[in-house]
This record gives sequence, C-alpha cells and structure tokens, in this order.
Amino acid sequence: MTRGRLLMIVNFFPPAGGGGVYRPLSFVKHLSRLGWEITVVAPRPGEFWISDPGLEREVPPSVRVVRTASLSGLRVLRALGGGRGRSGSRRSSSGFGALRRLGEFFLLPDTYAGWAPFAAREAGRLASSERFDAVYSTSPPDSSHLAAMRLARRRRIPWVADFRDPWVNLRLRTPPTPVHRFLHERMERAAARADLVLVTTEAHEETMRRSYPECRVERIPNGYEEEDFQGEPGAVPPPEPFTVTHCGMLTLGRSVRPFLEGFAAFAKRAPAKAAATRVAFVGARESANEELAGSLALADRVRFEDNLPHREVVRRERESHVLLLVKHDDERYRGLVPGKLYEYIGARRPILAIAPEGEAARIVASMRRGEVASIGDPADVAAKLELLHDRWRAGTLESGYDLREAPERSRRAAAERLDALLTALVKGSCR
Repeated sequence: MTRGRLLMIVNFFPPAGGGGVYRPLSFVKHLSRLGWEITVVAPRPGEFWISDPGLEREVPPSVRVVRTASLSGLRVLRALGGGRGRSGSRRSSSGFGALRRLGEFFLLPDTYAGWAPFAAREAGRLASSERFDAVYSTSPPDSSHLAAMRLARRRRIPWVADFRDPWVNLRLRTPPTPVHRFLHERMERAAARADLVLVTTEAHEETMRRSYPECRVERIPNGYEEEDFQGEPGAVPPPEPFTVTHCGMLTLGRSVRPFLEGFAAFAKRAPAKAAATRVAFVGARESANEELAGSLALADRVRFEDNLPHREVVRRERESHVLLLVKHDDERYRGLVPGKLYEYIGARRPILAIAPEGEAARIVASMRRGEVASIGDPADVAAKLELLHDRWRAGTLESGYDLREAPERSRRAAAERLDALLTALVKGSCR
C-alpha cells in the first residue's frame, strides 16, 4: 500500500560522502520500503569535497533522483586552490579558514546558497506536473530549507524541515556583523514555520521551543544502519597492537588536539603501553591535525588516512579495539551529538569519548558503552587510555562494557518514527 508521495530536497546525497549524507540516505531507503514514493532533488555530483560513489548502490531503484546545476562556494574554493587537497581528503586549515570566512560574509545563509534557486526551480517544475503529499528538506546546508519553503508556500504542500544540526551560521558560528545576525535570525524563524520541524538532540529541541514557541518540534535522534554491520560479522580486532581508531571528519571546529595531548601524556606516564598502541584517524581532515601530531613527536604511532568508502570504514570500526570520539571544544557545540557516535554503537566496540558534559557523554555513560574523558584535561585522557589498554591486555576489554545490539538506536527505528509523523501530517492536511 502506498503511504504517499514525498519530495525530498537534499544537498548532501550520494555520490557525495561524509557524515551529512547518512541520515537523509537512510530515510530514503527505509521510507521507500515502508511504501513512500520518493523523489529526491539533489545537486549534480562533484559539489562536495568528499566523495563515496559506493553509496549510490544504497539508493533503492524505486527512488527517483533528479539532479540540478549548482553554483556552490566549493567551485570558488577549488578555483582558488583551497577546495580540495591532493588526496581529496585533506585541505589546508589556513587557506580554507580564510575562504570560509569570506563565504560567510558574502553568501547567505551558507556557501551552498547558489544551489537553492536551482533546487527550488526544479522542485517547482516537478510539483507543477504531479502531486506530492509532502516536501522534506534537511540541513546543513540551511539553504536547502529556503528552497523547500518557496515550494511549500506556493503549492501549499505540507513541509518537514529536518535540522541535523542547529542553524549553522547563527547557532554554531558567530555571524560576521549584526546585519548578518539579523538576516540569519529572520531566515531561521521562517524555517521554524514549517509544518513540522525535526531536530536530533535534546539541546536543540529546547532551543527551538524556547526561541519559537509556536513551532511544532519533534526530536528524532540519529542512528546506525543495522545492515552495515550485518555484512561484517567476522571482522574482529587483531591480537596486537592495541588499536584506537577515529573515523570521520576533522574540521576546523573539531581537532585531534584534545586526544593527542592526552596520548602524549599517556606516553610519558606509561611509555611501554604507549609503544604497544597504534592510533588511526580515517577520513577527511584539515592539515593542522597532522602538523600537531608531528609537533608532539607522535607521528610514528599516529597515522592519518584518506577518506575510505563507507563499507571499508565499517569494517575498520569492527576491527578496532577502541573507537575514538572527539567532540568540539566549544560551548556552542556542547549539546550536539555526532552522528558517528551512533555508528560506533552499531559497531559494538568500546568507545573513548573525549567530550564535555552533555548528551553525547551521557549516552556513552548511560549505555555503559565505554569511557568518557574531559575534553580539557590531558591527564584524564591519559588515564582513560591506560584503563582501556590494561583491560585489553587482561582480556577483559569487551566484557567490561555493555556492547549488546541497540535496535532502538538504529536508523530503521528513526525512519519508522518519521513515517508515523509524515502519515499523520498528510492525513491532517487532507481534512
């Protein structure tokens, strides 16, 4: 039975890679299985600096993907030499930081603003020739909501605005001028008038309810894809060395510094144990991270690897003794829960979370999934590393934590919740 016809406006969509792809991709997969007829409007390939073509195989054949042109800020970055490193996974910290600041000044609400008109025009063209029961947009980039808003208002289609993160250039970064702040506030307020606003964390839910009391907000946390790990049942860590792995992006806001300073302290207090430890950072990154490892004389024990296809990332997670999560060292990011945390839960390996107090730390602690170390305390990081190392050496690493499957944290469960909300929204609009 067909649930309805859903038009999804998604900027980060395969073959793009990176953390922003997985939530909308999982909704596409699971909602189509639940009976939704889905059309995705996305930019043509090559508009994001991370690519993972293998993810295209996860898009169900029944899903129609309509590609549009785009005038993204990445084109400018590439033209000026700052958009992509030689490997496609490493970019200059100083060069990209300067160019991003320019983009935040001249492009509103973000450097993908040049895609919104193309997306809005294509969505309008589709809606003029066929009926859609609802439109869904997801951010970042926040400009995607502007395209959906235009369509929802003109065609009076129920609109779901999904915020994977808070409005980035208002909530997570400082607008360059008071005028920029005013404009961002106005655009966020307009997006909050969607028929349904989705958020992923408790902190963002509280912010939206406080800022926009009239806003209808529902929280659907991120999750992990159960199917990813069903295909890797035999992936196990090697006997030696003790392996710690971080998978995911290291950007200007999320640095390896809190961990590497703790690892350096660990090497001083327990040199033999540190010598038996190997750390891998897998994924796209800013160049400053490698420079820091060299300055702390850790280059022989810490390696940085380029972005891998997601299937290989999943295997690497399963083959690691400990999975490393590093939160942003910034008060504005305290309430965010990295989507990678849920994937680590799916991998069923002990987690070392270097994080301030907040929802992410509470999830790790309440589930007994691993250890939480203070993000500003290298000695605490060193102590937690030594504890994990000692449990590994004693053969009690996995038995010391609760590593059972957690289907309630899966993307399937998240999609089922969205399915119920969409069904109620569509039925309500037909009254």
